[in-house]
Parts: sequence; C-alpha cells; structure tokens
Amino acid sequence: MAARTLPTMPSWSTGQEITSSLLNQITTYAQFWANPPMFKMTQATVQSLATGSFTQVTFDTLIWDSDSGRQAVTPFSYVIPFAGRWRFSWKAAFAVNATGSRMSALYQNGSVVTGGQDVTQAVSTASRTTDFPAGTESVLCNVGDVMAIYVLQDSGGALNTDVGSSGGQSFFEGRLESLASP
Repeated sequence: MAARTLPTMPSWSTGQEITSSLLNQITTYAQFWANPPMFKMTQATVQSLATGSFTQVTFDTLIWDSDSGRQAVTPFSYVIPFAGRWRFSWKAAFAVNATGSRMSALYQNGSVVTGGQDVTQAVSTASRTTDFPAGTESVLCNVGDVMAIYVLQDSGGALNTDVGSSGGQSFFEGRLESLASP
C-alpha cells in the first residue's frame, strides 16, 4: 500500500457558488485528518547491543502503518510520507543488568534530534534493568526524512534488549500532527 494523496482544503472567493466538487474536497480533507498518517512498530526478537556505542533498535514487528512509511528491510526505519510536524514516541527495554547507564535517542536522517534523548542509570529489578519512560518529541519533517531510535548502553559488555517482559517491549510510533512548518 502506498501513501495516500495529500488532500487540499478548497479556498473560497466572495460570492463563489458552492459546488459538489468543493464539498467533496472538504470531505476528503476531513477524512484525512480523521485518520492522519501514523505508524507503530515493536521489537519481538532480542537484539544484542554492544557496550559504548549507539545502535539502531531493530523494530521487527509492524503494528500499523497507515501510509507505508516503514522500510521493508532491517532495521526497519520509518520514512516520512508527508511533510509537517510529527509527534514521535518510543521506549527502549533492556535485559537485567545493574551496571552503567542507558540512553535512547530519536534520530532524523542519521543525526540525533535536539531534545530527543533520554538517559537513566541502570537499576536491578526482577524483570529488566531499564524501561525508559516513553520519549516523546515533536519534530518538523520533510518527505523522505528517515526516522529511527538508537540506544546506548555502557554496562561493560554486550546487553540484550528485553522482549519477553509484560509491558516491557520496546516500541516506536509516530503521527502527523500538522502540515504547518513553524
């Protein structure tokens, strides 16, 4: 499935006659915003993360993708189908390990988004060391921008992501909020 065509709201001039074509444009525009472009992916397969370097999280399970922006090959980044302001949310889950710290970051076209980072110290728990509170960031995007989540851990050795804990699964989702470019 390909991305939908971006509808346009009709413009009106004084004394212009309302036509079915103009009303259809309004309906199409309203339907677009009733179900705006959005996606959600999760991680179902454990990923080993080396210590001390940023690694892109492989989101191997697609939950939804209204406009086919998810790349078809690993590590499954999201390619923006419509320019505007997008809101992204994410969470990175790690296996139990009480050493070091963990960081997750939203990347746009290979660079970290300003303000799109979250750092936490590792804490040992029964199910997993770190579940970042979901990061949330609003980002101005252009068509074709590539969005991804990267993580860094510095436990001193390789550390797996956690995919088996209830509610602990990593996820990445986004939604077009506005066509504006403030």
